[in-house]
Amino acid sequence: MSDKRPHDMGGEPGGPIDTVDHGMRFWEKQANALRSTLTSGKVVRLDELRRAAEDLNERYYQLGYFERTTEALRTVLLQRGLISEDQLRRKMDEVRKRHER
Repeated sequence: MSDKRPHDMGGEPGGPIDTVDHGMRFWEKQANALRSTLTSGKVVRLDELRRAAEDLNERYYQLGYFERTTEALRTVLLQRGLISEDQLRRKMDEVRKRHER
């Protein structure tokens, strides 16, 4: 990989564009709603999310759009001290248990 970041595509072929609407899975709708709520409420800025997504480096290309967005949101919330790693882990465990039933 070069020193170029994911957004730096100037002069490169973009490849085919999939224009089919594939809809969103439940978790993608939830992630989208959370991002929208936090950005419209000015808790998190879109430029922060973009920077955090671009900081994923090679993982940026391995993850889908909603996975990148969720990872970026996690990073920003942790960096800004709005949640702790422990709080996030406890909540994730709680949600997993709820869905294992």
